Amino acid sequence: MSQVADTQIDLLTWARELDVERERIKAANAVRAARRGFIVIATDPSVGVDSPEYRRVYATEARTPNQAAAKIRPLVSGRRLHTYLATGKYKNELADARWVA
Repeated sequence: MSQVADTQIDLLTWARELDVERERIKAANAVRAARRGFIVIATDPSVGVDSPEYRRVYATEARTPNQAAAKIRPLVSGRRLHTYLATGKYKNELADARWVA
């Protein structure tokens, strides 16, 4: 009988561990939900539209479109920035976008 008692789960301890794990997951999801994926298209008005250098595509996570553009701006000085949600109109651009953390 003592062997069976040693292998049984302490339900109170298990319930506390589940509560701690739920809170950890809830906090992680809240942080993740506060950020969204954005596609930022940087165009250069001084280059012809048909040139491969006219347009560069970047992907990043941020809370707002302006924060996403602010992350990209130092990399592309002199270019116009157009920011879109990664799940929206330009979602097909995500595959070829350069990731910026």
